[in-house]
Amino acid sequence: MFSKFLLCLAIIGASAASNVRAIEYQQVLTWLKEHQSSPTDGLAPANYGQNKLADLGKYLPPGYLEEFDFAELDVELTTTKNYIAHPVYLSATERFAGQASIDKNGNLKNYTAGQPFSYEQIMNTDEIVAGFMVAWNQIHRWQNMGYRNEAILSYIEPSPNGNGQLLDGMLGGGNVTRHLSMFYHRVYLSKLATQADNNYRLDVDDSDHLFFKEYIEMLSPFDIAGLKIVVERPIDQSLGDQVNSYLPSERRVRRLSAKERSDSWLGTNWTLDDFEGFSGLVMDNDWRFIGEKVTLHVASSKHEKPKFYGPNSTLPFDLWQLRACYVVEAIPRWNGHPYGRRLLFIDQQTFSVVMNLVFDRNDQLLKIMTTAYQYSDDIESPPVE
Repeated sequence: MFSKFLLCLAIIGASAASNVRAIEYQQVLTWLKEHQSSPTDGLAPANYGQNKLADLGKYLPPGYLEEFDFAELDVELTTTKNYIAHPVYLSATERFAGQASIDKNGNLKNYTAGQPFSYEQIMNTDEIVAGFMVAWNQIHRWQNMGYRNEAILSYIEPSPNGNGQLLDGMLGGGNVTRHLSMFYHRVYLSKLATQADNNYRLDVDDSDHLFFKEYIEMLSPFDIAGLKIVVERPIDQSLGDQVNSYLPSERRVRRLSAKERSDSWLGTNWTLDDFEGFSGLVMDNDWRFIGEKVTLHVASSKHEKPKFYGPNSTLPFDLWQLRACYVVEAIPRWNGHPYGRRLLFIDQQTFSVVMNLVFDRNDQLLKIMTTAYQYSDDIESPPVE
């Protein structure tokens, strides 16, 4: 069960990382086809170094594999674990099984709570409907009432002469040119498996039409401290988010347009739509199911705080698992979006985004986003069979 987690987004720009060659979308599809049969037991639990890149390459796509190519590489691989959602979520899933559907535009219909679609439903429909099914399952995965944490966002460049500025948790190279700290809190208001006695929603204002509210506040450095963003996500995504920001320098609240969500965020190469893989606005994209793929992932970190190593401290120094994923393609419906498409690897059990490959409008790999999660140590789960 998912009682706590840490989220680490490592973004690797293909043009900036010294050991990442230009990768095209078709190359990744070719890799998927070549290694689609690689099983979750394809590598025994052990420590894998640079001399085992060929074996690791069956589970890491081109563009990301190159980040593992350094002499100090030590991938600690453990057995694949079984992460079971809370019983109330499983109960809701069983109660409403087979009721949810996808309409011709990709909207989720007749959904109440729990996991909208089963593995069998996903695998026995066409690639478009299946893509939307995976996307909606990701949105409505088990997340209890929401989550909150404090995070540090770091701007990392190759270190000058090997002597760059490092932060706590950076065990390799790299040079931190700027870092920001922020507080984040998301609260789900509806579609809650925990609230079966109240029509699956909180007994608060707006829970009849809002899915969640989230709050972001920048804590440092001083020039952006106090910046606040509040997002209200409606159940009906066609209505669009209401996003309000408070700018301390202007001392006023401003509503952000939908197009601004795809702009550069605070001088990074992130956008507001990048957090945890994508914004969660399913209807902003056309979806397509590509297939299944087992990939390497830090599904449950062994650290209280993340640790990274490698030439630019971009690789988790952690405990890895082989996780079975759905692979889906998301193409923005807005023609002005800076991305051409995304390939999202979504864990088949937890529906967390394991990895997100972002391509520009020329189908060149633009950046890679990966996540690391942490589950409670006091939860006993049976092994994956």
